[in-house]
Amino acid sequence: MKTKKGTIGFVALACAGGALFAGWASAEDAPPAAEAPLGSVAALSDAGAEDGGDGGEEAGPAVPPKQTLAIASDKSARPKDADWDVLGEKMSFSPGSSANGCTLHRIREWVRIRCTTTTAQIAMLGGNHEGVSIKLDPVGTDEFIPFPEAGEIVFPVRPGDRRAFEWLGVEFGYKGMTSASTFLVISESWLSWEEGPTIYAR
Repeated sequence: MKTKKGTIGFVALACAGGALFAGWASAEDAPPAAEAPLGSVAALSDAGAEDGGDGGEEAGPAVPPKQTLAIASDKSARPKDADWDVLGEKMSFSPGSSANGCTLHRIREWVRIRCTTTTAQIAMLGGNHEGVSIKLDPVGTDEFIPFPEAGEIVFPVRPGDRRAFEWLGVEFGYKGMTSASTFLVISESWLSWEEGPTIYAR
């Protein structure tokens, strides 16, 4: 009986030693920098390091940068129509805009927004009316399209300004015009605590 128990104990000890040796050999043969199991503390720490996190609270939503215009400090006269093609500096709308192919040009503190699209109306929704000009191109000769094919808005951009415009386009059906719908909404503002203005088009 003692011999049988001794044999069993020896076999168990040998198995344990073999498992320990196998584990040590696997660790020696494993490639360096093995990935930690998913969900482990090491894995979470590594993920935080890769994402640039420091383990603190999550950062808030990113604030889109402002579109700042470098303008003259003094008021200037409105540019002539011919000046825009010669002196106009092409600029981008503020980040987050969807301009639908419209262009933005600037001369000093004056800006012109021009869109080439069949237009029903351009209306100012509110804000400072000083210096604002809205023009539609002449109606073409196509009797099936009795609407202007382009238009433009010109206004000065100065500290304290706030304005909004709505550009209505035309939707056509089988027998001509079916309805007018919003093509673009344009907003411009330059608040007292901001370094420059923002001009959005959506």
